[in-house]
Amino acid sequence: MNSILFVAPHYDIAQVAQNVFNELKLNIPIIIATNKDAVQKVKQYPDISVVISRGGTARDLKKYTDKLIVDVNISFSDIFTAIETLSQQGCKRIAIISSSNLIDKMNDNININGVYLTINPYKNDDDIKLIMEKVVMNNIDGIVGDFIPISLAKNYNIRNCIYIKSDELSVLNALKEALNIVEIQQKKRLRLQTLQAIIDNINEGIIVYNAQKKAIFQNKMGRKIIKNNLSFLKQQEHHALTEYLNRQNGKIIDINNEKMLLDIININVNDELNSDVLIFQKINDIEKQAHKIQVSLYQKGLYAKKTFDDIIYQSAEMERLISTAQKFAKLNSTILIYGETGTGKEGLAQSIHNASSRADKPFVSVNCASLPPTLIESELFGYVDGAFTGARKSGKKGLFELANTGTIFLDEIGDLPLDIQSRLLRVLQEREIMRIGDDKILPIDIRLICATNKNLKQAVQKGEFRQDLYYRINVLRLTLPPLRNRREDIMPIFNFYLAKYQPDDIKPIKLNAKIEKYLFSYPWYGNIRELKNIAEVVASIYNEDFSIDDLKAILDDDGSETQQPTEKTVTIPLNGDLKTMEREIIHQLMEKNYSTNEICHLLNISRATFWRKIK
Repeated sequence: MNSILFVAPHYDIAQVAQNVFNELKLNIPIIIATNKDAVQKVKQYPDISVVISRGGTARDLKKYTDKLIVDVNISFSDIFTAIETLSQQGCKRIAIISSSNLIDKMNDNININGVYLTINPYKNDDDIKLIMEKVVMNNIDGIVGDFIPISLAKNYNIRNCIYIKSDELSVLNALKEALNIVEIQQKKRLRLQTLQAIIDNINEGIIVYNAQKKAIFQNKMGRKIIKNNLSFLKQQEHHALTEYLNRQNGKIIDINNEKMLLDIININVNDELNSDVLIFQKINDIEKQAHKIQVSLYQKGLYAKKTFDDIIYQSAEMERLISTAQKFAKLNSTILIYGETGTGKEGLAQSIHNASSRADKPFVSVNCASLPPTLIESELFGYVDGAFTGARKSGKKGLFELANTGTIFLDEIGDLPLDIQSRLLRVLQEREIMRIGDDKILPIDIRLICATNKNLKQAVQKGEFRQDLYYRINVLRLTLPPLRNRREDIMPIFNFYLAKYQPDDIKPIKLNAKIEKYLFSYPWYGNIRELKNIAEVVASIYNEDFSIDDLKAILDDDGSETQQPTEKTVTIPLNGDLKTMEREIIHQLMEKNYSTNEICHLLNISRATFWRKIK
């Protein structure tokens, strides 16, 4: 508690204060001194921020020191106790002399039970002398007052004097106020230190000039700039410096052959210029920061997590697909991935990226079907300030721009609006983009991987997809088979996710032959995504007693991807020959996500007949 000092004008109050501090186990220094002597002694305590004192001594400390002073207040009870004591000693005319604000509220002259009281507040030592002369003229025979008037009373032949004592409660209240001030100061100091530490650890140099154009604050980098460029700053002293810098605001300037970006902020208080804040940024640091920002964007999801090692399979069909994909990864050509929902198209795209020469560059994934038509253009290509109502003031980078030097994955590309398809075609042809509302062309270096669950060739025939774009993206082609066409992979995938999601504190679930057979034969229209979800449910809810009935209950309860195609009816055209009608039925079933095996079963034909009929 060395932030507080107690200055007692009298031994009695020093003793009261000591008793209070001892009771609270506080080590607060106490000195006994009055007025100017107290001022000199307080100056010997430079680390003290709050002083507790009383009366005229407190008044002088407020006037002649920079410390915060807390008064020990006196109460009416303290005064009237002293008056009663003098009255019992036979005093009939008593003067109250104090610098306390308390007696300012009392009438000048009071008569209580035959005792005449005069109220005499004072502000300085000269007031005390005038009051003492007045007291003598009024035939006062007793004084109740502060230490100074009491000590002077004997010079005026007044013997009956009582010093107004402060009780422990008054000292305790003053102490509480002082402790509260110290706490506020400490919090303020901590905030300032925190702010200083923050400002000192930013890359920008900050120099603050007051209204007189004198530097009053610099952060760590600002001090470094001042030190390293003292000759420049001396050439542009004070007012001339800020005038010069105001003309350069927002520009790149050379300071001793070092390029810096300058910003200057004018701080106005009450419509008057209060200070100028100069912010210097080294161009080299800005470039490094831009790289860090780009890295942080990758950490927010703009990077590929999956590799080929993460793809679980045993089937020969997937073996061939992965082998082809690994070869494609070494190339830089556009890849088109076909596959039903949930077959793992994005995981395959991420694996290709991570096996390519762009592995350490950004991977940006875009689901074209999830972007509203009104936003898809601005999200893909970005925009500048004021490009449209609601646009960010600073503009925004598009996803193509964020993917620069890396890979952009356009999932569900078949859902892109035709006008966006046209812009995408230009990007692929020219390898450059233009933000919405801008007239600047930005070159980009990207690898494009597309994916779809639609038949793009049919979409081209229907006018729903641009033919030129189709041939531009259909360079290297991969087709992910649905899970029902590679059933050897069902159990390895299911067991992997079962182990992943099963809590550590329960016994592993053992799948009997019936369960495995049911999982193997189930159609899995939701593919790996559906299989993964079922494995998570089983691992989270069930234990080693998991049965075939439990599995059937889970699959029967699932109302989404485990369902077969919701629309089972097909429209049979009656205006053609039998061959045309059969072909149309097969195409409609394919559009409704029926597999080749299911179509063959429904139409009671062989796979060879199936392929012959759709030619």
